[in-house]
Amino acid sequence: MNPDYQKYSVEDFTQDELFRRWVILRDPQSEALWADWLAAHPEASGKVQLARAFLYALEEKNTALPEDELANLTEDIIQQDKQRIRPLWTSPMLRIAASILVVLGLGYLFLVHQPGSSRVDKLAEISPVLAANYSEVENNKAEPQDITLQDGSVVTLYTHSKLRYPKQFLPKLREVYLSGQAFFKITKNPKQPFWVHADQISTQVLGTSFMVKTEGNNAKVEVRSGRVSVYTRKDIRAARRLQQNESVGVVLTANQQVDFIEKEDRLVKSIVAQPIVLQKIESRDYVFEEAPIDRVFNQLEKTYGLPVLYDPVTVKNCFITANLADESLFDKLNLICRISRATYEIVDGQIIIHSAGCDNK
Repeated sequence: MNPDYQKYSVEDFTQDELFRRWVILRDPQSEALWADWLAAHPEASGKVQLARAFLYALEEKNTALPEDELANLTEDIIQQDKQRIRPLWTSPMLRIAASILVVLGLGYLFLVHQPGSSRVDKLAEISPVLAANYSEVENNKAEPQDITLQDGSVVTLYTHSKLRYPKQFLPKLREVYLSGQAFFKITKNPKQPFWVHADQISTQVLGTSFMVKTEGNNAKVEVRSGRVSVYTRKDIRAARRLQQNESVGVVLTANQQVDFIEKEDRLVKSIVAQPIVLQKIESRDYVFEEAPIDRVFNQLEKTYGLPVLYDPVTVKNCFITANLADESLFDKLNLICRISRATYEIVDGQIIIHSAGCDNK
């Protein structure tokens, strides 16, 4: 980076070729360079995020302006704001851009003047549209509140929780920010991934249903259906710095969950407290009479979508006679293990069976 970006104004950033390549073209190499520069110059974060938000907002308005006109428009708006010589509403084009600038200007003032603005800085780092051009709903009622987003996704917001989302989703990205607890049922769109951000983690989905809970700096994601990837903020920053299009997250499927443990700064994968039945079953499917135990384990996998790992050689002579139809998953496991002299543990969202065999029962 040759230019002295520390001296740049918001206008300078919006017209800089490298900056525009990062914001408008989503160029990974440019993004990595700007991430490094911002890490070294955090005092410039406010101006950079305002410039990013301004370019995003223009893109969302579908102005389809040529590069030279867009540059001139940016300059005109900022000059108008500085000089206050003539009204902004004299041109329809300026009216559109001025309305954008008013919103972003308020966001910028909030960004740079709010005391203890670490959370706001995180929002700006995650996505400019979440820090400036957004809507926010807070549920102060005793019962959950349903919010239907622009794409048809439905968010059930629990009491004392807050959801922030852009007034207009970006063409290739849907992002929201959650404080508290919410259940998400996301409209599937592979070309427009959906991200749920919290203070310490981000969850990426294409189309699924899941629960996100935040409490202080700890967080939990529970998956009801589909598949999600959960990332720590640290992992996302590292991916950007290394110019990776994808970072390594924790992949969750139905009936799995992950907890972010602040003290250990890591994600811990496990199974939800009350796994739900994913595949319709008949009561007779769980009535076993001298059934090989591996058949019972296979039935559990089909019903709950969770991997059951065991040593087939050790359990080859284990057979089960039992009625497990009305039992929860964990009660089923306890009964199976008691009958077959085995134990189980949950490791990385999987059920691990430890058996000594049944030859000498």
